[in-house]
Amino acid sequence: MKKDLLMSLFVIGVSFASEGGEESGVLFWKAVNTVILIGIIAYFGGKYIKKFLNDRRESVANMVLEAQKAKEDSIKALEEAKRRLEEANYKLEEGIKIAKETAENERKHAIDQANEIAERIKSQAKETINIEIKRAELKLKKYATQKAIEVAQNLLNQKVDSQTSKTIIDKTIKGLEA
Repeated sequence: MKKDLLMSLFVIGVSFASEGGEESGVLFWKAVNTVILIGIIAYFGGKYIKKFLNDRRESVANMVLEAQKAKEDSIKALEEAKRRLEEANYKLEEGIKIAKETAENERKHAIDQANEIAERIKSQAKETINIEIKRAELKLKKYATQKAIEVAQNLLNQKVDSQTSKTIIDKTIKGLEA
């Protein structure tokens, strides 16, 4: 309050020093009226003005503190977000790595199964071929035997008479008994 009064007197003194002489009387009364007005305002509204200014100062100080706290909170939130992002990137890279490994293992497993199935098919095909070859050999042997018997019978019928036939049968029976 005293500072305000001194300041206003200082301003009035500067005003008088800079003015000319003829209007100095009017200016003097204007300055006196201004000082009186400021004094009345300071006297009757001084404590309200002080209270308002103190409240405003505290409000600004609180706003500054809140802004600092908000800044700190936002920095912490930013750091947390960066950490989460790094963690998510790490998990993503790990997931991709695991997926690649799994895919490679599945591919190898599928190839192994396909090779195993192919080997089984080859083995079964070889067995089937061998069985078919044996069947064919048996059919050929049977056919050859039948043809040999037919040829032999034809030859025997042509060259052997009943007496020779009886002698051969007797020899064969004696050979079987012995």
